[in-house]
Amino acid sequence: MNQFFGPLSEPVGAVWCLMFLSVLWLLCRRQWRNAMWLGFPTVLLFVIGSTSVAEKLVAAEEKPWVGGRSTEQGAGSSAPNAPADAVVALGGGQRVSNYDALGFAMEDGGGRLLTAIELVRSGKAKTLVLGGSWPMPGKPKEPSMSVVQDWVTSWRLVEGPVTNLGICINTHDEAVAFQKLAQRSAWVNVMLVTSALHLRRSAAAFKQQGIAVTPVAADFHVQGVSQDLPFSPFPRQHRLFLLAFYLHEKIGWWAYRLRGWVT
Repeated sequence: MNQFFGPLSEPVGAVWCLMFLSVLWLLCRRQWRNAMWLGFPTVLLFVIGSTSVAEKLVAAEEKPWVGGRSTEQGAGSSAPNAPADAVVALGGGQRVSNYDALGFAMEDGGGRLLTAIELVRSGKAKTLVLGGSWPMPGKPKEPSMSVVQDWVTSWRLVEGPVTNLGICINTHDEAVAFQKLAQRSAWVNVMLVTSALHLRRSAAAFKQQGIAVTPVAADFHVQGVSQDLPFSPFPRQHRLFLLAFYLHEKIGWWAYRLRGWVT
């Protein structure tokens, strides 16, 4: 019964229920036009949140990175035999939090950081490069990723050098910043870690900067992850989040294409 009524405790499920009842009320009053206008978003929300449409869309995008092989990029997403010069974990997955013990908190996407740390810790890469980030609150010239860098260094999670890409607004900025860093450091063999859903766009952005990377997927949302039942009588909130992630990447890809940041 928990899975049946659980979505009603979520804002999306509760709002949809009110929308559905309103449509029934309008139909009973024979207000056909109003019922039609409200009925369309009600049905759309039901299809998105109650069926597995969102999971299937995300699963299709993540599939090329399952099993350590990318069919699109033509490069394996598993680590090479020889240690890479550096592994870069793109930003995202953490936020500065003054009242947390570490000074930051993990969010969705935090697996990028953990995966990159594990690659360096296990000897598959020599240098850990943390991605770009927004400025620290009240410190416009200091990237918030510096807090994470301090944690990695103080806890001695890796033996090699640790650095970050500074203040970056998006993945393109990170690719540009990393290109300069890689050129100064004469890095040739580079591993790129980011969420599976984001890997196609990020690898293409790095390639556009002349950086050949070995992609490593993290933070799978659907592939290999336990999911809810394929159908729910009430819309589930997490399915709207999945759809938002999917649309963000699709729109982001075409926006990058238009700006010449990927090809």
